[in-house]
Amino acid sequence: MENKFSIFLFGVIILVIGIGIGFGIDKKINFTHSNVAKSIGYELHEGGGRFTNPLLECTGSDNSFGQINVSKSGLENLVNSITDSGKVKLMSVYFRDLNNGPWIGVNEHERFVGGSLLKVPILISYLKLSETDPTILNKTIDYKKQLTTNLQYFSSSRQLEVGKSYTIEELLENMIYYSDNNAALLLSNNLGTRNFDDIFTALGMGTPDPNSPYPVDAQTYAAFFRILFNASYLSRSTSEKALDMLSHVEFNRGIQGQLPNNIVVSHKFGERSDGDINQLHDCGIVYYPNNPYLLCIMSQGGTFPDMADAIAKVSKFVYDQVKAAQ
Repeated sequence: MENKFSIFLFGVIILVIGIGIGFGIDKKINFTHSNVAKSIGYELHEGGGRFTNPLLECTGSDNSFGQINVSKSGLENLVNSITDSGKVKLMSVYFRDLNNGPWIGVNEHERFVGGSLLKVPILISYLKLSETDPTILNKTIDYKKQLTTNLQYFSSSRQLEVGKSYTIEELLENMIYYSDNNAALLLSNNLGTRNFDDIFTALGMGTPDPNSPYPVDAQTYAAFFRILFNASYLSRSTSEKALDMLSHVEFNRGIQGQLPNNIVVSHKFGERSDGDINQLHDCGIVYYPNNPYLLCIMSQGGTFPDMADAIAKVSKFVYDQVKAAQ
């Protein structure tokens, strides 16, 4: 099973891209402390976190919460205009207001290959283990030989060096900051299937099939960021650590592409190419002041620059809508 797991992750990681360092974070992110929606449902959050805002109470059905700040029809029109242009064949968008929980989606149930997006559950899996055994992050692994290439359209600025030893924490940083596929494989080989599967089971997402690429839709994948924001799977301090790591992004042409430089984004993106069919995804939390929101955008069937531009355009539309509603 371990060999199948390694082959599975090799298949989904080698063709995809992760995330890296973009800018340092020394700004304070504030949340409202009592976020009660205006209709029959509400979410009550603890508040006070830098990256997290633990959920204390939630009532109502999944989408019975207050007025949403983004026009669904406007978002649909934008997505349709992008796909009608022929530059991108298919786009999926999922938006969720993290204060009160209302959400909208466009093609949010369309499935794509998760690819490098699976690096987030690898990160969560190790941080979960560190809560009972803090020494695990200091454990070292020898990088004796290159396990795979880091061939990616959007290449990273740093890779592991053969012959060196790295701590688990250093490998996690290289996997997340620089999308290093060799770091991901070293980590996955050391992790094993049970610990990796636990996070999927906890979210009711089944378990990835080791013999095939992992299919995922935007709404489902967004759950990884929701549990981090709500600190509902990891402890609050560990969730803060995860989102802090995910905020150090080298690639900035997707969700961050057209946003102001002072807006913090904790996210993960992935690229994949199957012959002449390309995919590019970007999912994460945009920390708009006092109104953080989750945005997951998946795309297929265009050049990587065209898909990156399309993701940036959708992200800017959502940002402008949220800003106008303040």
